[in-house]
Amino acid sequence: MYRTVQLVLVGFLAVLFGMSALSRRFPHIAWLQLFRYNAPRLSEEQRANLRQRANVHAGIELILLGIVVPMVYFASTVIMFSEPTVTGTTISLTSALLLIGLGTAAIWRNRRRRLPGADQGSDAAL
Repeated sequence: MYRTVQLVLVGFLAVLFGMSALSRRFPHIAWLQLFRYNAPRLSEEQRANLRQRANVHAGIELILLGIVVPMVYFASTVIMFSEPTVTGTTISLTSALLLIGLGTAAIWRNRRRRLPGADQGSDAAL
């Protein structure tokens, strides 16, 4: 029963996606336009804001990953009942510092772009 419902829903979604693709392919067929989805177009400023926000989120994710990497290394050594090695500790701490540095650089570069006068190429933003 559950499998049948899944198959019917997947088939329905496949037909919907197919009709949507056909509506873009054949714009002169009126009834097919009911299935057309026109995504809203963003202005260049809105796209730039989304890009900046995405860069900040990526920087935050890199910083958090840099914090978590040594914790995961030490937790995995405890779970496996083994001793942390100097090589493993060095690799985990080096990668953590690299990730934190990359995240900080991404956020810093993004912050500098938003300062007034930074887009005109003046030195006021420095």
